[in-house]
Amino acid sequence: MFSQKLTEYSAALKDVFPELAPAIDEFMGRPDDEKESAYANEVMTKHVMKDDMSCPGQVLPGVLLTDAMWVELSDTSKKAIYDYLSLLDLCAIMNGNGTFSQEWADKVMRDWRGRMSRGDFDGISKKLFSIFGKTGENLPPLPEKFLKGRLAKLAEEMVKEFRPEDFGLKEEDVANVEKDPTRAFEILMEAATKNPQMLQKAVGRIGKKLQEKVATGQLKPHELAAEAEEMIREFSEHPTFVEMMKGFKDAFNFEDPDLARSAGREGEGRLATARARLRKKLDKKKGEATK
Repeated sequence: MFSQKLTEYSAALKDVFPELAPAIDEFMGRPDDEKESAYANEVMTKHVMKDDMSCPGQVLPGVLLTDAMWVELSDTSKKAIYDYLSLLDLCAIMNGNGTFSQEWADKVMRDWRGRMSRGDFDGISKKLFSIFGKTGENLPPLPEKFLKGRLAKLAEEMVKEFRPEDFGLKEEDVANVEKDPTRAFEILMEAATKNPQMLQKAVGRIGKKLQEKVATGQLKPHELAAEAEEMIREFSEHPTFVEMMKGFKDAFNFEDPDLARSAGREGEGRLATARARLRKKLDKKKGEATK
């Protein structure tokens, strides 16, 4: 994959910058194994955590883009160069070349979330995070039916109640949840781990708005609970996400007494609580029966 993408990338660079052809050809004439290690050591380390579209400088070993050359490019061409660099980075890392941080792993998996099949995404994500001795919580892209769902919108509204700096986020992280709804759920999971008290405050603020919508009938809690149940099944391999969805599901089934009371549905809340107790008893009996 690295060799294939490198060939495509070098040809595209020569089309855009014919004046760089001699330097590009000199590099491409090196042995294949040398090209990949040279890229990882000389190029990848220079741009790997850039999060803007500034000039990347060295785009291949011995091939330098100047600021003057960069400003003449269209936004589409700039993005294409960074896309190629990101893909080459990923290929090099998967082949054991170069070093990276968990921050980089998070970033590259988010960047490529929508461009991989779910199987490829899960496989690469697990391999990257195994290096840190932990399971990554990078979620694969939400299936189409959830992208514009009620819970994705709710997660987006919750994230927008945060002060980004309280959770080590950047303002653009919060702004990007509209483009990538899956990211909203990841931020909520990160927040729950890093600063649960601040997360609780943000949930409290959005909770008041939610309660109003429930009370006026704009939101139907049973539909939200059903969507949470679907997402639990869809993402069963991601335990932190499943726990968060179970919390949503319980709340929208009015097992949360405060929500039930504020929505004027205390009766439903008491019934839901009774059902929850009954479920626990049944689960306990099943567990004892199987011992």
